Amino acid sequence: MTPASEHLPLPPDFRTHVHEALKQWYADPGEGSTIGYLNLVASERNHGAVNIREAANRVLNKGLTALAMTNDAGANVLRLRFLDGQATFVVANRLNQSQPTVYRYQSQAIDQLAAVLAEMEAGVRGQRQTLQEARLEPASYLRLFGIDAQRDKLLDVLLDSAPPWIVSVDGMGGIGKTSLADATAREVIRRRHDGEVAWVSARQQRFDLGGAVWQVDQPALTSSALLEALTAQLLPGTPPFTTSDKAVSALRATFELRPTLVVVDNLETVTDVESLLPLLHRLSGPAKFLLTSRHSLFGEAGVFHMRVPELGEPDALSLVRLEAEQRNLPELVAASDAELRPIYRTVGGNPLALRLVVGQSHVHSLASVLADLQAARGTPVETLYTFIYRWAWDNLSEAPRRALLAMPLVTERGGSLDFVAQLSGLDPGALSDALAELVTLSLVDSRGSALDRRYTIHNLTRTFLLEQVIRWQ
Repeated sequence: MTPASEHLPLPPDFRTHVHEALKQWYADPGEGSTIGYLNLVASERNHGAVNIREAANRVLNKGLTALAMTNDAGANVLRLRFLDGQATFVVANRLNQSQPTVYRYQSQAIDQLAAVLAEMEAGVRGQRQTLQEARLEPASYLRLFGIDAQRDKLLDVLLDSAPPWIVSVDGMGGIGKTSLADATAREVIRRRHDGEVAWVSARQQRFDLGGAVWQVDQPALTSSALLEALTAQLLPGTPPFTTSDKAVSALRATFELRPTLVVVDNLETVTDVESLLPLLHRLSGPAKFLLTSRHSLFGEAGVFHMRVPELGEPDALSLVRLEAEQRNLPELVAASDAELRPIYRTVGGNPLALRLVVGQSHVHSLASVLADLQAARGTPVETLYTFIYRWAWDNLSEAPRRALLAMPLVTERGGSLDFVAQLSGLDPGALSDALAELVTLSLVDSRGSALDRRYTIHNLTRTFLLEQVIRWQ
């Protein structure tokens, strides 16, 4: 058997926890159990144990049964000492052994019982990890670039048992919000073996790398649909609830038992976000909710906000080479940075656009693909721009449109409010409101410090504004 200490993240003193749990066999159930954090214990709670103490005792009993198969004498000593509550000298007399010998048997048996329970826990954890990962959508990436800082920050917030309870990840279409949420959720599953992770998608469209948009065959994510999806994942086998209040109460009771992360992916419109926020606030705490959306929630109270930046040039070119390798385009893999740099200058660090460029390189030369993007010609390119920008553009009023159309004249470093006002012809007050709307819709980036804000756009947005948007006006 493998020593219990090797089954991380079980605590190093797991053996002591097992010993204390044996001594707690007849203690007040309200005191809980020193092994109450085990998935084994949670499983017994789900199978009828009325409290943590009863569940822990069931786990110990199963462990002793397993131990008896290899060390019947040791298992017998533990049963006599803790389950039957007999003193050491009584056990020594019964077994015709000295008290030091009984103590030695007991110590060895506790070591072995801890190892048995660690093996059992590892099996349950593996099953739980497989079950929870099956709730996620299939990963759309082989490797992610440039997300470590964002993922680590999200983990710090999501694994903390304190507020904020709702975390919003936003950014323009194709920037990698879902991939970041997926990578973060998988890491939460790996690290937190006593918790739950659920995944609910509001995706209505999917863009493939051949340049086509596919409608997803599912209704929009309403409050009732969200509750139904969560109860199906977290309360399997439960009959349908007659009211939303009952569903909320049942879910909150589950959240109190186990730390829970719920990912709600692709809330793409203002309507999606605003319709679900009241329900999310009712459900959250102690459960954490991670939302991905093109619509920023930076103005919403009680929401931790994170914007996904575009990839920097080194990460963007690494992604291009990885995609080219997976698509059997050796010439693109072997290309120098200088040869690939025009891709970055044209589409910036938007992963979806970068992957589209690689995909189109199966048919056209790289120069031709980039020329199509710059001129906004060809079905794949027009479809990409429509997928990323059309809804937002159609919902802009006059002032935000004027501000956005002026942004290609702003450098990547960004321009001040006064500078953008000069370019757009808007007075500072109207421009301030317009920029707030554009930032909320992930069309403009606001960078800098609290004392010096500067506004800029992604390279792909710049390319889009120079050609495609003219056809939509």
